[in-house]
Amino acid sequence: MLKKLHLENFKGFKTLEIPFRNVTLLAGLNSAGKSSVIQALLLLKQIDYQRDPSTDHAELFPNGDYVSQGSGRELLYEFAETDEILIACETSQQSHSWRFKYNPQTHRLVTEDIFGRKDLATLDQLRFSYLSAERWGPRLTYPYEDVEQTKGLGIYGEYAIRYLIEHGDAPVENIAARHPAAKGDSLIHHVQAWLGELSPGVRIDVKPLRDAGVSLLGYGFERRGDVASRYYRPTHVGFGLTYCLPLVVALLSAEPGTVLLLENPEAHLHPRGQAELARLIALVGRNVQVILETHSDHVMNGLRVAVRREELTPENVALHYFQREGTNAYIETPEIDANGRLSFWPDGFFDEHERMLAALVRKSKN
Repeated sequence: MLKKLHLENFKGFKTLEIPFRNVTLLAGLNSAGKSSVIQALLLLKQIDYQRDPSTDHAELFPNGDYVSQGSGRELLYEFAETDEILIACETSQQSHSWRFKYNPQTHRLVTEDIFGRKDLATLDQLRFSYLSAERWGPRLTYPYEDVEQTKGLGIYGEYAIRYLIEHGDAPVENIAARHPAAKGDSLIHHVQAWLGELSPGVRIDVKPLRDAGVSLLGYGFERRGDVASRYYRPTHVGFGLTYCLPLVVALLSAEPGTVLLLENPEAHLHPRGQAELARLIALVGRNVQVILETHSDHVMNGLRVAVRREELTPENVALHYFQREGTNAYIETPEIDANGRLSFWPDGFFDEHERMLAALVRKSKN
């Protein structure tokens, strides 16, 4: 389990230390630094220690399989007093840090210290499953490449249909996340049941066209009297279902020891759907670590309700609110109690609803 991340001179942070729990919510205004935390974690998987066999140093590549950040200079804090970036993380087993020196001539970021076996062991322990905010929406077809070679669902969820075709009959190992209304024990049955919280009665059908190298997805809907509709292509169904599908698959299929990194899970979902997705995240979070970036008060309140219902303990939830002051970004971290109440509300922390209501009340009195 990932316990803590420490950053120095990284992007918008002069220094930052952020603790993680089973479920960690990252919130705040746009460009306050939320995504930078996720990017810092993913960049650790883009450390290349084999590129230059003549040295024992490793290089941090801004552009790779997980994230594309431009040049090394763009990762360096604008007002840094040195040319060094520090990324340190603490896991349940050990802690380690990597210091990268920026070379203005080559624009490369290379470790100052020798890169050894302990570094490799720490990186191997970081088992991330990442879904970007820029997920695939409705398509006529989806790719059908080998899942192992394409890192599971793909960072855009583009291989979620292929994954369901290959693993849809497998059981959901995370017992806490199994939906009570599922009509079977398999992954695809539980995916279908959780999608039913977003769109009642929905059914999904996945098929491969192996010779064409594509996968097909269809949606059907149960009618009154248990009469099923025909299946529709995703392009004829609401955007939110397809956009959320990779998230549900990722949550239900995540193995213990995995760290799920989810960006904007609430996108294109109605408020009830956002709250139900938060409930699924809370249930999954009993056995799998989830770090999510969100702008949704429904997701945040969904986690609070999950704590109130004892579906997740307060000690297993962290709420971090990112703010910016001057040239540096920082976080505030209210604690949550067993009733779902927060120890304090930072200014701007999901309080826009109250601000708007207050404005309406003032207007009505005038």
